Amino acid sequence: MRTGMTTSTLTRVSVSHQKESRSRTRCPYCDAVIKISKPREGHLITCPGCGVELEILKTDPLEVDFTFTEDWQDE
Repeated sequence: MRTGMTTSTLTRVSVSHQKESRSRTRCPYCDAVIKISKPREGHLITCPGCGVELEILKTDPLEVDFTFTEDWQDE
């Protein structure tokens, strides 16, 4: 394992300004630009701007939204 890498289920995101082939979207909470090099549907990411946990819903085009817990119930 390389230094700085974790075994977490969160996908690493970047706010670098380098030109790479990355998928881009914006955080629905703080509007920060989120760049992901290899997005996968269902993976969880953390917004680099505000730290909110987001789920990748679609990869083409990249779409993220807030994560929801399964214990939520309709009243």
